[in-house]
Amino acid sequence: MPIFFRIELEDGILKNFYEEAKDLSFADRGKLLMNTASEIIDAHEQLAQEGQTAAPQENAPVYHHFVAFVAKDGSLWELDGRKSIPINHGPATEDTMLENAAKICGQYMERDPEDLRFTMIALVANE
Repeated sequence: MPIFFRIELEDGILKNFYEEAKDLSFADRGKLLMNTASEIIDAHEQLAQEGQTAAPQENAPVYHHFVAFVAKDGSLWELDGRKSIPINHGPATEDTMLENAAKICGQYMERDPEDLRFTMIALVANE
């Protein structure tokens, strides 16, 4: 059983979204997310205003963040919020994207093989 199904959610936006979305198709979940986005954004902005952490300096190392890999226009692109522009990692198609992205992730992990602070998630279409 996936871990998400074992998490007990407190009353709130996430629990409401989960309860509404759990029996929907993927397309309908996406539509629900679009309709719920303003509530999620408002909650995020409210929490961000609490100032729990100071924003890092522009060139300071950031160890915990998210990147995404996408295949677009025949290339594999890395979207990294720390970078000012997307990074083109070369040719890729929808069919080769996963393998190509895994190679790039492997190169990043080789930089510090003792560091285990990473997670990879693949979001794919339900076929």
